[in-house]
Amino acid sequence: MAAADPRPLWIVDGDNVSHGAGRGGGHLRDRARLVGEVTDLMAQLGAECVIVFDGAGSDRELGGTAVRFSGGVTADTVIERLAHRAAAARRDTTVVSSDSGIRHVAHREGVHVMSVREFLERLRAEPETSSGSPSPRQRYRLGDALDPSVQDALERIRRGQ
Repeated sequence: MAAADPRPLWIVDGDNVSHGAGRGGGHLRDRARLVGEVTDLMAQLGAECVIVFDGAGSDRELGGTAVRFSGGVTADTVIERLAHRAAAARRDTTVVSSDSGIRHVAHREGVHVMSVREFLERLRAEPETSSGSPSPRQRYRLGDALDPSVQDALERIRRGQ
């Protein structure tokens, strides 16, 4: 039996986060910007992530972040399947959604759940310095440290290419 991936897995309900951001963080309603910020956070956390959106689109891999579109089923169905597989593999997994059905299934599968509000707070949080307190001078942007190929891919998504 293969060992479980040591990196935590985050499964993000992309449309749910985007709509939640519209109530106080409208800039994240843009899917490309949302993907970029989530990719930055996941790189900072050393985690793998799957962001799932409803409908058709081009699936992409950006570093440790995968962008998936649900196609002919709902994003909820895709998220539930991913949570089930991760639980079966005994993988440390967090599902991000405020949808009560998804949260119930994730909890039943034994994976962590996080509300959109809590996730958005985490996205907006200032990175901590080595002393544990936020830097008063300049916000560190992890995106600046991304591999140029990942930066190019994010830029293509932003432009709708």
